Amino acid sequence: MKILAIETSGSICGAAVINSDKIIAEKNIFLPKNSSSKIFDIIKNIAKKNLQFNAIAVDVGPGSFTGIRVGVSLARAYGQFLKLPVIGVSCLDCLVFNALKDATLKNVSGKIFPIVDALRGEVYTAEYGGLKRKTKYKIIKVEKFLKMLDNKSTVIGNREICKKISMKKCVIINVSASSVGFTALNKFKKNKKHNYNEVLPLYIRRAFAQEHYADCKSTKRY
Repeated sequence: MKILAIETSGSICGAAVINSDKIIAEKNIFLPKNSSSKIFDIIKNIAKKNLQFNAIAVDVGPGSFTGIRVGVSLARAYGQFLKLPVIGVSCLDCLVFNALKDATLKNVSGKIFPIVDALRGEVYTAEYGGLKRKTKYKIIKVEKFLKMLDNKSTVIGNREICKKISMKKCVIINVSASSVGFTALNKFKKNKKHNYNEVLPLYIRRAFAQEHYADCKSTKRY
């Protein structure tokens, strides 16, 4: 099964073509300021010799609101135009997938916590046992998150967030476009019905403008 995978939710902008358990083509670039700005060029570059797909995969978040919107909109457009299933996956799931490929983490027996920077002293996370997610995706203050951990917990995230939370045992792992593809493939095997119009961004937290508007509405006027 050949899948075109799109990654724009964070500081990595990338696309990959996978076929079953093989990477046919892949390109990921580090763009911390505007992760989605090069995605059209990247897809054009890696897909020029791989035009026949069976499905589209996209990272739906959480992460950069703009990056997620661009990636999801693009994936939905491809799905609608090409009449292909579109599979949305979370970057937290993809981080765990990439982590468990690492030789040093392959036999981890304790809890795994992937983290993504949510700004404002917060992180997005969830608890995993192997590839299986055990809790809901959530947003949490860094201080509270650190108190959740025990001696067997493994925390994974990109270099920026590991440095930001000042945790020496945070294992540096990046999301890649191919990890989006393989995570989507595993999801597709369990359920083959994935309509493009059902794939939505996983924001978890409302955009700042929405929060500000809600605060204004709730403020009493005298």
